[in-house]
Amino acid sequence: MANRLILEKGYSAFSYADVAAEIGIQKASIHYHFPSKANLVQNVVGRYRQEVRANLSKLDSLTNDPREKLEQYLSYWEASLRSKATDICLCAQLASEIPILPEEVTREIRGHFRDITDWLARLLRDAAAENRFAGGEAPIEETAHSILACVHGGLLASRAFNDARQFSMVKNRLVPLITPETAIAK
Repeated sequence: MANRLILEKGYSAFSYADVAAEIGIQKASIHYHFPSKANLVQNVVGRYRQEVRANLSKLDSLTNDPREKLEQYLSYWEASLRSKATDICLCAQLASEIPILPEEVTREIRGHFRDITDWLARLLRDAAAENRFAGGEAPIEETAHSILACVHGGLLASRAFNDARQFSMVKNRLVPLITPETAIAK
């Protein structure tokens, strides 16, 4: 419930009272498990990070094709946004509030962005090893950070315009960074 409220309202605008009202319990029950709002949000973001890492691991186990992995990752967000154009990455939502967030929450958000960037860099290195990286002379790490920025910018633009096509445009620009396997034979 806290995850949903953070996505809907942001860190500053949701409270224990909101969570308690939504699930029908006393605020004291939440305070018992999470002594502070920072502790609650740190836990929510930590859980979100675990889910994302598990999903990326699952994606890695489904295919060895770096382009397919990138396409599947982007397709996940595209489908999510088509379902509800305001459903974005929890950490993208919170990143805009970093100047006011407690340090423990900020650490989790930065950790999430490192997790994603590291995964993208591995994917791009795999593509480069197969001569399928179409990013030109740009360093792999720089390209991974650029993809991260494009993905999260696309999520925010989709939310701002309430239009999933904003993200589809990002996807259409990013997938060609890795050439198809069929292009190797040519």
